[in-house]
Amino acid sequence: MTALEPDELRRLLTEAVDPVRASPAGYERIRAGVVRRRRMRVPAMTVGGLALAGLIGLAYVAIEPRAPSILVEPTLPPLIQPTSGVTAVHPATQPPGRPGPGGGGQVRPSVTPSRLETSVPPTNPNPGDGVTPTASASHPSGTPSNVHSPTLPPPVSVPAMAGDVDGDGVRDSATVSDSTVQVTLSLFGSTSVTFPAVVSPFTYSIFDIDGDGYGELIVQTDTSGDTRNYGVARLTSTGQLRIITGSPLRAGVNDTHGDGFRCDSGKVVVAAGDRTTDRIYQVTSTTWQVASTGFTAVGSPAKTTVDLASTPSPFTAGCGIA
Repeated sequence: MTALEPDELRRLLTEAVDPVRASPAGYERIRAGVVRRRRMRVPAMTVGGLALAGLIGLAYVAIEPRAPSILVEPTLPPLIQPTSGVTAVHPATQPPGRPGPGGGGQVRPSVTPSRLETSVPPTNPNPGDGVTPTASASHPSGTPSNVHSPTLPPPVSVPAMAGDVDGDGVRDSATVSDSTVQVTLSLFGSTSVTFPAVVSPFTYSIFDIDGDGYGELIVQTDTSGDTRNYGVARLTSTGQLRIITGSPLRAGVNDTHGDGFRCDSGKVVVAAGDRTTDRIYQVTSTTWQVASTGFTAVGSPAKTTVDLASTPSPFTAGCGIA
């Protein structure tokens, strides 16, 4: 390639550039082209976005996991057949933390019908006389506090272990404020019941008097001379504490008369005796059982002669009272 002379190069450049002249009409054509391209860009982007969304939807439908179309209906647990005066309930599930033999769930015994009886407070036998029954230290009455508690499940053991009110095999504790006793249940939480009076220091026990797998609350309410009187409350089928009316529980020797009680095979044996000579007493023992409406005497009273010089005194408080 030969080098161009300066004059020749100048001539060629002049011929290439000199014909280009600025023109207003050319500028307008350029602007119109720019605007046209901008207008076409928006629809193109919209169509592309819709197409992309459609592809994503199709891909999701193709790979989405499908739930099985078989409908399984749950079955209800069997009902406990109700008997006379008994409310039928579904068996409760085993609470957590109660393993049974071999690592399985704890097998609870069947529900005791007496605990599921509807609790009906005693009524005035003569409703027309305008007299309303009142509570006394030996015949206390009370109102449960946990009205919306769940249904009481079957107990884990019969009779209940000492200190177990709700039948789950765990000791429950009780505290007192004035005449209101609050029991902290391991199964339901706290519930309370109010007695007409409670002595100080607070003296109580939790003992399964009737042998149904749920412990009764026995509280010393007052004293008469050297005789101590006790009230009793039990847990209803809905987890509420209710006082059992007509408690015959008293203990102590007052002058020539003595009283005592002990729990025996799901019943309470109450002893009442009068001194005849020296330390010899004629004692009448009456057996009582706990019902939903109160204490009921069963059988015929037994009479014995007790010499306190050689026989343990029957005039003491039993059923777990220290």
